[in-house]
Amino acid sequence: MSAAAAANVPTGRSRKYVSRACDWCRVRRIKCDNGQPCKACLHRGEECTTKGFDEPRTLPQALREIDRLKQRVKTLEAELITYKSRTSAHLPSPQSLQAPSTPSVSPSSVVPQHTPSLSSPPKPQWQGILVATARTEQPAYYGPTSSFFFVSRLANYLANSLQQPLPLAHRNMQLRASKNMHVTDSMDVEAAVSGDSSPRCNGETSRPLTRKQEESLIKIYWESYHCFLPIIDEFEFLNHYASLWEPSREQRRQSPLADMILALCLQYGYGYIPREVTHPCDRDPSYGDAAVAGRWYYRRAQHFLTADLESPSLTTVQCYILMTVYLCCASFQNMCQITTGQAIRTAHVIGLHLEPPAHLPHGQQELRRRVWWTLWTIDTKISCKLGRPFIVDLAQVTVREPSADLITASYNSVTLGSYGPDVTWLSFSQQCNKLYMVVASIYEPFVSKCGEVVEKLKLSSLYADPDALESCAEVLDAHFPAFKAWVANVPDHLKMRRCNDGEVFSTDHSAAEFQMLAPTWLKRQRLCLELIYHIQAHNLSRPLVTFSTQQHQNTPLTDRYTGVCIDHAVAYTILMHQAVTESDLMSGWCEYFSLQWNAAITLLGFVLAKPHHPHTVKARMALDKALVVFDTFAPNFVVSADAARIVRTLLANVNQPAPSNGGGVSGGGGSGGGGNSSGSSHVPQFGVENGPAEMAMSNLPSVVSQPDQMGWLDPNQQIGDDYYWQVMNWGLLVDSYNSFDNFFDISK
Repeated sequence: MSAAAAANVPTGRSRKYVSRACDWCRVRRIKCDNGQPCKACLHRGEECTTKGFDEPRTLPQALREIDRLKQRVKTLEAELITYKSRTSAHLPSPQSLQAPSTPSVSPSSVVPQHTPSLSSPPKPQWQGILVATARTEQPAYYGPTSSFFFVSRLANYLANSLQQPLPLAHRNMQLRASKNMHVTDSMDVEAAVSGDSSPRCNGETSRPLTRKQEESLIKIYWESYHCFLPIIDEFEFLNHYASLWEPSREQRRQSPLADMILALCLQYGYGYIPREVTHPCDRDPSYGDAAVAGRWYYRRAQHFLTADLESPSLTTVQCYILMTVYLCCASFQNMCQITTGQAIRTAHVIGLHLEPPAHLPHGQQELRRRVWWTLWTIDTKISCKLGRPFIVDLAQVTVREPSADLITASYNSVTLGSYGPDVTWLSFSQQCNKLYMVVASIYEPFVSKCGEVVEKLKLSSLYADPDALESCAEVLDAHFPAFKAWVANVPDHLKMRRCNDGEVFSTDHSAAEFQMLAPTWLKRQRLCLELIYHIQAHNLSRPLVTFSTQQHQNTPLTDRYTGVCIDHAVAYTILMHQAVTESDLMSGWCEYFSLQWNAAITLLGFVLAKPHHPHTVKARMALDKALVVFDTFAPNFVVSADAARIVRTLLANVNQPAPSNGGGVSGGGGSGGGGNSSGSSHVPQFGVENGPAEMAMSNLPSVVSQPDQMGWLDPNQQIGDDYYWQVMNWGLLVDSYNSFDNFFDISK
């Protein structure tokens, strides 16, 4: 056929399409038209209706629908906040505590259910414990999500089931570091105040740090903490630091911010520099402990901050945040939270909880936002870790979340930059904020539900009633999917790949790929983000780990989240073990050692109480890896050696049978997914070869009838304070430094 003939061929008439057929035509899949009624309905004499959901058929329609839904969500959120403010004087009903399966993780979703007032009745509380963890006899409160609370439950279970005390449980036993380091050099204190000298060692004056030495230490900060704590403008600080040095002076002028950065860098550096280099003349391993390295700079910064409390600035808040991190790494948990409270109140004074002034440059506005949300993240982390109420009330916060785009990340020519199209050095901080929003949105309703159940049923312990605990597990199960929603939104370049097609942010225990060609800051961010995810999921589910001896309990959710807790503790331990044995990414990071100890406590208690549970094998394997982690930190971090010693001593007796006392329990009779397959009652037995003579059988309490009873923690019901410390002290040895108070008291 020629081209001319082809051109003369008539084309078919194009079919007319309608945006949506009527209900009758659509069900029968016949041709419809735009008439109303259409020809088919007109012919059959019936009503022409389009009552079905009008789904978007084109891209413009879909975009308009998305915009409409976004606007609707904003409207509903605003109405929800207004409703909560109007009902602030009323307690929430039990139905209001039941949240949807995938809760929102926006800041508005973390606002408490109601704001207490003087006229409102007190909110039911799930009581924790009061225990003295510092060098004094003054007790401190630790809530149900804390490791202290878990240790107390474990101690009670072992006391009632084994009828003999734990080893290493003597009241006078202290950390090795505390035996020789509780006296502060008065000359050192005077130097801290006057600024005329540098840190002293063993009573002798050392040479002051030169400018080059300090600059070398400060460089460590930009390579380590800066990508985790984006609260300091690198360009502005370097200009500020340069202005502190004058040609006529051998030492710089005082700066609390510079001192705190140096303190953190010394603490971090001592964590991986061989001790033979830092303290070649000291045989006592107590000296040169990384946990308190840099304390001289900490105390000097604390002194100068106190002098300027009446006129605080953004720098004051930055210093408090760095102090909080320093104290957290040094295991001063109470001081850490108290300093956080000071930082939050100071932030309120300078208005960081409000949107920054419009006249400030974009970079300065984002910096103020990052400082505030970093502070909120620290508050949430510490409060959940210790089981205490949040300090920040988000109902009074209007500052929006900070940005992590390339423009913000490149402000003032920072050196870290970006990696790929969707990840900058600020992405880690942004994702951490979102993760802790999820944590807070789970923590609040779960703990509230537990307190409500305890008060409603008049329980001495939530663990005395499996059905009550199961009802609390239902609330946790309703909110826990928010973790998966968060994981789905993490940028791919911020996820750590797995070997053999393993899943990221999972508990399949697959080996990680560190991608050695990636920047160090990004590899460390990937690792730490996943470690934080695992430890937070572990902390929230640990209250459901029970030591009940009752068989065949119908508690499927409690059993499930017992397994979830152990799986996340094992996943954390495997990642840490791989990191310390195959790389140097965790070298010097004392905080992650304390998180490893937190996971190890859970694994240890689970192995001791449930030797025949299906998860026990993997838990025991993970404890062996945890010992490797402790041994790796031990040369530079004295408390890590105590952690390894405690775990080894307890595990050495795991497989010994219990004495025949008639009050023992079946080792596999836990609340987990599987019970004891045999009828034997083999449980761990502990010798007292390392304990004093006071650890006698006569001091032990009798077996109680209720499983996992907590009434013995009441001081009026305790048989003897000495026994209480026998079963608690091994856990307190590592959770808190208890003999360094004088190092942080400028008046002594």
